[in-house]
Amino acid sequence: MNTTQSLFEGVIVMFAIISLSIFLKKISVLKKEDTAIFSKLVLQVTLPAVIFSSLALKTFNQEYLVMAMLMAVVEIAIMILAWFTATLLKFKRGEKGALILVSAFGMTTMLGYPLIRQVFPGNVIAMQEAVITSEFGVGLLLFIMGPLIAMYYGDSGVKGKVIFQSMKRFFTSPIFISLILGILISLLPVDKSGQIFTTFFRVFKLIGHANLFLVALVIGLLIEVKQFKNIYLFMGIAVLLKLIVKPILAIWFSEAIEITEMMKEIVFIETALPSAILTAVFAKQYNCRPDLVSMAVMITLVLSLASVSLLFIVFI
Repeated sequence: MNTTQSLFEGVIVMFAIISLSIFLKKISVLKKEDTAIFSKLVLQVTLPAVIFSSLALKTFNQEYLVMAMLMAVVEIAIMILAWFTATLLKFKRGEKGALILVSAFGMTTMLGYPLIRQVFPGNVIAMQEAVITSEFGVGLLLFIMGPLIAMYYGDSGVKGKVIFQSMKRFFTSPIFISLILGILISLLPVDKSGQIFTTFFRVFKLIGHANLFLVALVIGLLIEVKQFKNIYLFMGIAVLLKLIVKPILAIWFSEAIEITEMMKEIVFIETALPSAILTAVFAKQYNCRPDLVSMAVMITLVLSLASVSLLFIVFI
């Protein structure tokens, strides 16, 4: 099975479970309020299990950091492009900050990992590359720049110390801790094929298998059909920058450096994903047009179910 077919099937699987979640919400089996517990399970249990089990079993390759740097460069370029576009179109201050947030940062952790596991089934190296790219290339920038952008363009009046609080939450989160522990164990000069290690890691793998299902449930519960009258221009530009321009930039930049085809495919997938849910959290916290950011997250999420596969077929 080629990567294009695997990607298409992975998107279909995600879409099917998301549709199930929407249906369960419709018939009141699940409620939107259930999102909190499912999200907590993803961010504190299943996702750390995926990260840890993906990294610990293989020797850490420093070349993966090149992918993280590539991702960071693409995101900074999109931030500049979003700022320039918003300035040119004379967007209001809050709208400008909202556009930068939703254009730059993607759902690489929550949606990226499950999708890549579907595209590259059983490929531990692919998951290692995805984890390093996402956490070092996206996570650090998101938790540092996200609050800074929302605070600067919002009107909450919050002091700059919140940026350090956000960084602290990232460095003490189960996701980052599992990342560091996975890398450290991968560097240990011990045989990891023994019965004790095999049983130990099997527990984390089994927990990690629940990640795709829980993530899809969360997304389905979050999706709502709303009117977005008078904000067509904002949404159109957000979709263009996030779902089309950003992955195309990633393709161009990846051609300038020596990385494997699988690395290029992973970077492309992670840059083609919808806007990060955390951008809506930061926008709400610092009053940086959270209505626009939340709507953009939902719209890019729905459209990405088709755009990821289509762009992959065209450009990869």
